[in-house]
Amino acid sequence: MANNPVQIILNDRDFHQAPDPGQPPRNKDFFDKADAAFAAHKAALLASIDAIMAHLAASPFGPLAYLKIQMRSEALAKSYRPVWWLFKRDQFPCVGADAVGTLFFEAPLIYLPGLRSRIDAAELTVETKYRQADGAPYLAPTSARAEVGAIETIEIAPPERKRNFSVSAALAAFEDPRAVSGYQIELFHAPTDPVIADDPIGRGALLRSFDKLVIGLGSGVRAFVHRSIGRTPVLELQLTQDAQPALIDNRSAPVGGEIAAALPATTVDKSPDRHEAALNALQAHPLVRAILPPILLQIEDEQTPPPFGLGLDLPSLPLAIPAPVADATYPIVGIIDSGVAAPLDAWVVGRFDYLSSGEFNAVHGTGVAGLVSVPHLTNPASVVPLGDGCRIYDAPLFPSKPFSTHYRGFIDFLEEVEQAVAEGQRNHGVRIFNLSINAVSDVERYRYSIYASRLDQIADAYGVIFVNTVGNLPRAQARAPWPKKPGETVRYFASRTTSDTIFKPSESVRAISVGAINPPRTEHVEGAPTVYTTRGPGLQVGVKPDVVAYGGAGVTAPGASTGLCSIDVEGRRQDVVGTSFAAPLVARTLAGLDAATNGGLHVEALRAMLLHHAVLPETLKRRSLKDLARQFAGFGQPAPVVDMLETGNHQITLLFQSRLSIGERKPVILRFPFVWPESLAGSDGKCSGRARITLVYAPPLDPAFGAEFVRVNLEASLKQLQAVPNKDGSPRFLNQIDPLYYPKSAHLAVPEKALIDHGLKWWPSKQYCSTFNEIGASSQWRLEVTSLVRAETRFPAEGVPFAALLTIEDPDGKAPVFRELRQYLQTSQANAQDVRTAVRLRA
Repeated sequence: MANNPVQIILNDRDFHQAPDPGQPPRNKDFFDKADAAFAAHKAALLASIDAIMAHLAASPFGPLAYLKIQMRSEALAKSYRPVWWLFKRDQFPCVGADAVGTLFFEAPLIYLPGLRSRIDAAELTVETKYRQADGAPYLAPTSARAEVGAIETIEIAPPERKRNFSVSAALAAFEDPRAVSGYQIELFHAPTDPVIADDPIGRGALLRSFDKLVIGLGSGVRAFVHRSIGRTPVLELQLTQDAQPALIDNRSAPVGGEIAAALPATTVDKSPDRHEAALNALQAHPLVRAILPPILLQIEDEQTPPPFGLGLDLPSLPLAIPAPVADATYPIVGIIDSGVAAPLDAWVVGRFDYLSSGEFNAVHGTGVAGLVSVPHLTNPASVVPLGDGCRIYDAPLFPSKPFSTHYRGFIDFLEEVEQAVAEGQRNHGVRIFNLSINAVSDVERYRYSIYASRLDQIADAYGVIFVNTVGNLPRAQARAPWPKKPGETVRYFASRTTSDTIFKPSESVRAISVGAINPPRTEHVEGAPTVYTTRGPGLQVGVKPDVVAYGGAGVTAPGASTGLCSIDVEGRRQDVVGTSFAAPLVARTLAGLDAATNGGLHVEALRAMLLHHAVLPETLKRRSLKDLARQFAGFGQPAPVVDMLETGNHQITLLFQSRLSIGERKPVILRFPFVWPESLAGSDGKCSGRARITLVYAPPLDPAFGAEFVRVNLEASLKQLQAVPNKDGSPRFLNQIDPLYYPKSAHLAVPEKALIDHGLKWWPSKQYCSTFNEIGASSQWRLEVTSLVRAETRFPAEGVPFAALLTIEDPDGKAPVFRELRQYLQTSQANAQDVRTAVRLRA
């Protein structure tokens, strides 16, 4: 019976230690025993540098360019980056990345001869040296040879790769009422430089030539310079029919918003030739990193079931919606959507008033809110185990008319999202916000979107969690219903060619992204991904969606039910379908967890608790479906809040919410020692049982680095004391737990690419799980959390917050694990308390 509380370790800082000293890595020769091939490779790089210098000497934009460096696939690890010898940081700052191992460097002409000399210094024959210990020979390549060999190609960032859409597609998007922006222009460098100095590097010349180019695009041009998203400067460009001269409005300045507010409304210029010429000119400018198409936003699509005609007719009378009990404490969720209608007014504690009541249609938002506040009113407990009763902060930001009539651009929309979050958090203590507004755009493999980046900024600034939907496929692209046999499922997806990638901003790593699975008692396989839910990860790295919830089954036959119900704007019961209605179930769970712990958990701990107690639906647990399960369901379906907070007698869960700081020389590590439960350890020290770890952390993010946007990596390990000590006589501990998606490695060295793909290296949400059967020879164990910083980055002075959950259990469900480990904690230096009362104890 689950009646033992999760134990939170309140004195986590007592277990912070300096890391053990490590040995610096040796240089690696990527052309081992291939000196002739290295000579040809070196000559090719020297020729590339010569061509780049010639190009910059004649460039009309000035003596500065941005280089694209492609690393070899076997040189993806941090220690192989060419930033120690070739690309000196003070001369060639790394300004971003694309795919993993594709780097961008700022390259002034005045420093390129020095770079050429360093490449030329790489030896063609590697020197042989001899070890002092035993005289054995070994090859010792220099840093020059190692870094030159690690690089595959060097070139100026190619203009043709800066845009991947056609003008005709862009003009069609501008006609769509869902369009909320002009072109989004990402730059390599900020368009303003406050430093007063001469310009030998050419940065000033580059900026002036860019301004001249934009002004030269002609009358009606509006360029809004926004504050950087991370380090990525963003410019929104509009080509309008306005007769006014071209305008560059720097809205990152304090008065920028006032200037923009005074601009008259206008319409988009529909001339294809003008758009083509403008985009081609921008692509050719070295300062431009990427040109993105107009952004379309949606909350509904073809999956929404019609109110009549398919057996889904609404009851004629509204439901009796219960009111909150006076003086009772309820969870609260902010709903950023299309508004909440009057039947739920008793649960609404506040409303953001950017749009007036006549400017939004509350149909969709009311359906979402009904599943947050009164889900049991319309659904059985088998579908929605949540209890009724949750307050709502209503933020209607999705207008009923075209976006362009309410917002000057996409960044304006995001500014209103931030204002709504600020007001909800400040006035009503809202920490969980449900956001079902997707961009009509797939998450890109090598790009972290502006939308996701801004949501991360807002989440960090106000200490909140967004719960996003992953988006719905249009009905014409929907998949066939999930087959009942795993073999048929694998064959179906092997032959499917239609894209079904998750939508932006569901790649947001500070948010929880939710996919949809079929509810029970429908014509579809229970617990299987719905026919419309999209799949991840989208990005080259990571796991998305994070979790899944019932979203209503796609209706394929007259009279069929979606299996999930909410209320309409009149308060009547209605069937709902879509990932938009899966997300509020998860948002409500998070809010309930926050309320049950009296707001005492950090946002990292709330996310970690959700993921740690998520379980894959039975349909997806087959080994042959492992990859599909990760793509569609992430970590699984969340458990009810009560199950997150309590464990059975045969298990114990420890929670750490802490922050790794910089330390004196290196970042500190968390090292928590403990003794394995006595009932699971033999007299000879061999240990059995099962251990699970969930680690969630908030690293610094930099969207300029594409798939490498996570700049600090945290790893958890569970180590057992070994009988044989280290060579220096110190105790030796061996990690005994594997990442959740990791292939069995028998503790062999694993390539960096496999660590990224399967070990979730550089991803801020990780899980580990292993079952032990009489391993080792000691009951002395320790949990460790360590960090690794990108080669081009420094560990942040403010540290990296994280939450780690460790569960130890008896797979047979018999051993008194909780009692034994709890007794040990009481006699140790750990201050372990019930997580539900920890906030009062801290006070």
